[in-house]
Parts: sequence; structure tokens; C-alpha cells
Amino acid sequence: MAHLSILLIAFFISFSSCQQCEQTSDVDRFDCYPENGASEEKCLARNCCWRQPIEKTNQTLKRPTAFRDVNVPYCYYPKDFPTYVLQSTETTDFGQRLRINRSQSTYMPHDIMNLTVDLIYETAQRLRIRIYDTEYKRYEVPLEVPIVMTKVDQTDYDVKVNPTPFSLLVTRKSTGVTLFDSSVSPLIFADQFIKFSTKLSSPLVYGLGEHRQGLVMNITNQWKKLTFWSRDFPPVQNINLYGVHPFHINPEFLPGASTQFHGQFLLNSNAMDIDLQPSPALTYTTIGGIIDLYVFTGPTVQNVIQQYWDVIGKPMMPPHWSLGFHLCRYGYNSIDNMIATIKRMDAADFPYDVQWTDIDAMSSYLDFTYDETNFRGLPDLVRTLQAGGKRYVNIIDPGISSVQPAGTYIPYEEGLKNNVFMRKYNSNELILGKVWPGITAFPDFTHPNATDWWTNIASAFHDIVPFDGMWIDMNEPSSFIDGSSDGCTTNNLDNPPFVPNVLGGTLGSKTLCPSAQQYLFPHYNLHSMYGYFEAKASNAALKTIRNKRPFVLSRSTFAGSGKFTAHWTGDNRATFDDMYFSIPAILNFNMFGITHVGADICGFGLETTEELCTRWMQLGAFYPFMRNHNDLGQKDQDPASFSYQAQQSMKQALLMRYSLVPFWYTLHHEAAMLSRTIVQPLFFEFPDDMDTYNIDQQFIIGRAILVSPNLKMGTTTVSAYFPSDTWYEFPTGTKVETVGSFTTLDAPLSKINVHVRGGFAIPMQIPGDNLIIGRDNPFTLLVAQSPWGNASGNLFWDDGDSIDSIETKTYNYLEFSLTNATLLTINALVANYKDSPMRLALIKVLGVDKTVINVNVNGKIYPNFLYNVYDQILVIYGLDLNMITEPVQTIQWTLAS
Repeated sequence: MAHLSILLIAFFISFSSCQQCEQTSDVDRFDCYPENGASEEKCLARNCCWRQPIEKTNQTLKRPTAFRDVNVPYCYYPKDFPTYVLQSTETTDFGQRLRINRSQSTYMPHDIMNLTVDLIYETAQRLRIRIYDTEYKRYEVPLEVPIVMTKVDQTDYDVKVNPTPFSLLVTRKSTGVTLFDSSVSPLIFADQFIKFSTKLSSPLVYGLGEHRQGLVMNITNQWKKLTFWSRDFPPVQNINLYGVHPFHINPEFLPGASTQFHGQFLLNSNAMDIDLQPSPALTYTTIGGIIDLYVFTGPTVQNVIQQYWDVIGKPMMPPHWSLGFHLCRYGYNSIDNMIATIKRMDAADFPYDVQWTDIDAMSSYLDFTYDETNFRGLPDLVRTLQAGGKRYVNIIDPGISSVQPAGTYIPYEEGLKNNVFMRKYNSNELILGKVWPGITAFPDFTHPNATDWWTNIASAFHDIVPFDGMWIDMNEPSSFIDGSSDGCTTNNLDNPPFVPNVLGGTLGSKTLCPSAQQYLFPHYNLHSMYGYFEAKASNAALKTIRNKRPFVLSRSTFAGSGKFTAHWTGDNRATFDDMYFSIPAILNFNMFGITHVGADICGFGLETTEELCTRWMQLGAFYPFMRNHNDLGQKDQDPASFSYQAQQSMKQALLMRYSLVPFWYTLHHEAAMLSRTIVQPLFFEFPDDMDTYNIDQQFIIGRAILVSPNLKMGTTTVSAYFPSDTWYEFPTGTKVETVGSFTTLDAPLSKINVHVRGGFAIPMQIPGDNLIIGRDNPFTLLVAQSPWGNASGNLFWDDGDSIDSIETKTYNYLEFSLTNATLLTINALVANYKDSPMRLALIKVLGVDKTVINVNVNGKIYPNFLYNVYDQILVIYGLDLNMITEPVQTIQWTLAS
């Protein structure tokens, strides 16, 4: 009988275990063994379930012989996996404080058994969830975020706490839609392994950068892993890249209702995996810090972004000159070659504003030097460019050579004196890597002395070569060797118990040892913020050195970097695929708050072609940041190096860009002040049009200009989607007849398709050779009527370079309004910048469907107008109207009855 009892107990335990592991769908499995080398033995040792994936066929569950998705985990959590339970609840000024604990350890070392959960009701649309060790202080991201001590009275969200097992449910009050639900998988919180999951409201996910991928991650039928740990590697899919932005947007689709949106931001800088699965659900796995999660309730997608930027900071207002065309290459190799390029561009009458140099212009690749042999005369050349209205930007890498003869390299020697270099673990010895100049030390930009040291050495070089901006590259930080010149330690910082799916397999791959010591915290915690802190220091240095609005371009970025820097998408290649992937990249970085963003036009690596470069110059003319750049050993790809026909096509696109600079500049002002994206996907403006959610080969500038580039080699047409609205071709003004569907457009090599949306008034300017020369040129106004005969727009204008023009209100701000299809009003709401003539020369009105009989300007008959009956366009020309002399001015026309 005793033997039978033992068998019965074993049976019931086994049966109970089977019940806890039983699932009807693969998509509800949450991975218990994300590392490589999973096996049944290892899985069961973690008290998890091990089963082959299942597939559903005719309502019958079966074990397949060939699995459809290799990403379905064999090892997954049972329903009764040990986790935390609620111990106490306390009402606080900021919301609620919960105490939770667990009685059993998990499979990761150093479980933290007692946790505190703070639910901070920061605003009506923003909830902050903080989960941290109750007993010991842990690393927290040193990002300046709002500190809210008092709970808001009313919220758009409800929060429910499940006590056993502990979980949180956040829903939208108005609809009940889930915004966050951690009940789907157990919470694990160990010293170097934190894992939690949430349901998603739909399988469409946007954001989560920096990765090379399309705009939307549709996980309806796929599992996807994204890794976050800054890494220098040419952009390819499915690896961690230069920056870290763990922010996403999730749409909410309800039958018969307008689409709403919410977002999440995990404020964590440690190495991380984010797993997406078709349930749909999302899992965060990070190896340090705390859980510091923001939930943003929108409800519009722009609301979500505004709420996110309220936390991380709004984008910087760039200098006006940085909106022009930038030209660079690695491999000018001599000042003669660079001068030849400049002369070639000028002779071909290309507008361009900024000349750059790469590391070949340095002396032995040393920062803050120039090659006085091959680039002899560079300081004079820079001053000559500046006298003609152009600007100059040079490259700076963070690695500072540590092996130069004593007394010969001030940046290193001053860095030693100021104690600003990173050090080995638990040592005063510098940690050394290897970059272009050889063995290098790495500045710790979190050190209190670092910004002054950086400013001083940059200022000393500026006295020799008066650069206008700083290009900070290789700041992941990148090294040509793993860890350091002496290797890394064997401690748990360099060898943590779990390593996310980072390229190279170790945290020290082609970067510094994670155990390297920085002033604030170990590099283990701060690695992915290295570029953030360097950009912050460089921004401050430029303000001090030039006393003008700074321009910084950084490759590595973190959440909030947009306050200090622009960004480019790194070392892309000269392929049509790379050109396509640039579009979702710039759209994502606009979501991330880095609005001044672009890609290396024509491709950095590989040899470009005339067709590709023409198409890319056309597309790049509509990037927020426009730079043509290529690699050592490749042929020249500046626009003037191509055939006459290609030059004309490129020039036409450049002239479109330069004519739209007042519009671009105003959008940057709105981004900096009102948290509005500059370029955006179509679904941002048309959220109830399901056809727009997957479109990433077109984009909208502001809310008004639709860009539809040709991204296919050897083709002369493009399939473009026109959402249901009024659209006019730019610049001809011809109205689009078919909307709400895809349309085939002619797209020969000489043309990029651009369209203006009805209901918008777009300020423009007659282009000059560069933006300095063209600043005082007359303005024009393009008015695209809606079907109801109205349109609106605005213009922000200042000196383009002052640090404090917004704070001191030394600017002009105008609003344009068309009403009743006949009355255009110019309201000068702020008119404090008097140094530039704000003269309006021409107004072009689209969609005027009746003959214009006469025109009045400020109540007086005005004779200079033309009306095109066929295209329904009114042009009022020769105006010379100063737009800021009066607070309100009107232009009115009479239509035939």
C-alpha cells in the first residue's frame, strides 16, 4: 500500500505539472531559457515547461514534425512559476506604494526577494511605474526627468493591482483597452537579470531603436527579438546598432471607433533584450538598474510623442545654416582635392552650405589636429569658405592617443591633469583601447572636469581652425579590440550571468570592458549613454567657444540626445535597399526626439552609381539633415562629379529643398517648442485609414508635404498612396484626381514626386547660393486650398544663430490664414527681429475653381496677378510686401459668379 501511495502522489504531481504547462497556442509561451543551448534538462532545472511547439489544425492539437517558427520557445514558464506576492499597500502623495516579496529563488543568482513598487500618477496621461530593491540602493539612469511628488486629480487610466501572484493592469478608462498588463508572465528581479512582460493592445508596434528594420513591426505571425547595447557596426538587420531608445507606440483598434494610441518607455540603460510575440505581447529583459516604466495614454500618436518628450526633453533648435546641403567624404586625402571639389560644386551652381572633413584631414588621426602637409592651408580655406557664407565641420573621435611623446599632445596631457579618463576596474590605471591613432584613452564625460577640459582643448583648436560644428563619431564607444589592450576582468560586470543577444556575444565586443570605471557608475551601466554625455559636453563647448547656437552630429544616441545633437544613421552602403531603410530610420528618430536626422546620401560604403546617387539626392533633399558622404577608396560622389543630366536632376531637388527652408525652419521651431515631429509616417495624419499603417516608402513633412521617392533600380514609375484628402503636385500645382488608393506616378530619373496637402499655407523663399547669401531674399507663399476654401500656415524667423532668440523673443512669428476661398490674412503675432527684410514677393494659390476678377492688397486694387483656368491656380506677383510692418495685413480676391 505504501508503494501504491507513492505512485499516486507522483501521478498527481505529474498531472498537476502537466496542467500548469498545458497551452492551446504557441503564441502564449514566454521564454524561460532565452540563452543559446536550451535543453530539456536545463529547462526543467529552472522549474519550467519543456515541450515542442504545437500548431492548431482543424481544432485539433498536434505535434508537428517540422516547426513553422523556430523562435517559438521549447522552454517556457508554467502558470504556477514562483513569483512575487503583495505584502502591503500604502497611499502616498504621488499615488501608491506597494511592498512585494517572493519566498522562493529563481534560476538566476542573487534574487532580490523584497521589492518596492511606486505607482506615480504624474499627469492625466502619464503613469510612472518604479520597481526597485526595498533594502539597497541600485543604479538608476542619470537622465534628468520630471520629478512629480503630487498625484494628479484625474487620469485617463485605471490601475488595478492583483495581489497573488502580483501583477499590474493599466487600462484606458474610456474604452477599457489594455495599456499594460504584467499578468501574462512572472516578474523576475535578480541583481543582474530583470524580466517582465506585458500584453499589447494590437500586434502593430512602432519604435524600439536603433535597429535596421521597416517602420512597423507586425507580430501577428512572428516572434522578434531586439537587442539594446550601443555598438559600432554598419547597419544590418537583426543586430544592436549605434543607439538605444526603448520607446514604442502601440495602436488600439476598436470596431466602429477612431484609432487611439498609447506608448511605453523603459528608462533603463543596461544591456537589454525586448522580445515581441504574436499573442501579442512584449517582454523586457535587462541586466541591471531598476524597472522604471512610463505609460503614455495619448490618445493621438502625436500626443504620445509629446508625452514622451515631456520626460526626455524636446529637440534642440538647430542653427539655420545646418538646414542646407552638407558635403563630406573620407578620402579627400589632400587640400587640393577638397578645393577641386568645392570649385566643381560652385562652377556647377549647386547650392550648398557646409563643407566637412573626415579623419584623413587629421595629423596621424589625432583629435584636434590637422595634417599640415597634406592639408596645408586648411585654416585659411575655412575662413575663405566662411567669408562666402559657407560653414565648416570637422570630425572628432572620443579616443585620445596615449602614446605620443611627452609634451607634444596637449589633449591627453590636460586630460591626465584633470583626471577625466576612464580607468580599469578598482584601479587608478587608465583603461586603454585601440582606435584610429593606435592605443587610446577614453574620456569619461560624466566626470565633473570633463566638459571644461573638452571645451578648452576644442577652443584651442578652434583658434587655429575655426570650425562651426562638431561631428562626434565612434562614440558607442567603439574600439578595434575587445575590452582593452590588457583584456578584461573575470568579475560579474565583464561576465554577467546573462548576456542579451548582443553582436559579438560579449558586452566588451569591440568596445571597452563593462567593468571600466566612470565617475558616476561603472561602464556596465553607462555604456549606452556614452554618446549622450559626449553630445551634451560638445553642445556646451560650442556654446562657450562660438557664443552661437551649437551644431553637433553624433552617431551614438540615447533617449534625450535630441536636446543636444543631430544624428545620422551611420555607415550605410550604396545600395537601393540602404536608401529605402533610411526612411523608416528618420521616421523612428523623429519619434525618439532627434528630429534633425538624415542618412549618408548616395551611400557611405561601396561604389555608388549615377542612378542611385541621383535618386538618393532627390530623396535626401527631403531629409531634415542632408549630407552626402562616402568612404575611403570610393570614387567622388559629390553632385558636380556626375553627368550634366544627373546634375540637373539633383539640382532641381536641391532647389526645392532650399525654397522650402522657411517651412523646414518653422517645423524645427515647433519641434523644439511644441514637441511636434518634423517628418512623420502617413498614419500619423490618417489614423483611421488602415492602408497607411504599413507605408514606409513615403512620408509627410510636417502635416503638409507628401514625399513619394522612387526607390527601385531601373524603374520609371512609383506606386504612391494618396490618403483621402486634397493633394496638389509640387511645384506645378496640378490637383490629384484619384485619392484613397494607390496610384502609379511617372517617376523618371529627372523627377521626385512631391505633393502638397490641401488646407495648408507653406512659407517659401527664393534660394541663394547658400543660406547665408539667400537669407535676405524675398519670401513666397504657397496656399493649397482645402475643398472648403481654407488653408493655414505659419512662419518662425530669427537671425538663425543666436542661442537665446526664443527666450528673448528676438524673432518674428507670423500666421497665414485663408478663409472663404478669397481672403488671405497675414498676422504678425511677434515682430521683434528687424535685421532681415521680411518681404513677400509672390503668392501662389492652388485650387481656385472660379475665374479671379480682381485682387486687393490691404484694401487697395492690385493689378499684378495671373489666373490659370486649366490648372485653377492664382498667382499674385511683384508684391514687395513687408510682412511685419503691420500686425494684420490682407490680400483678397473676387471670384466670378
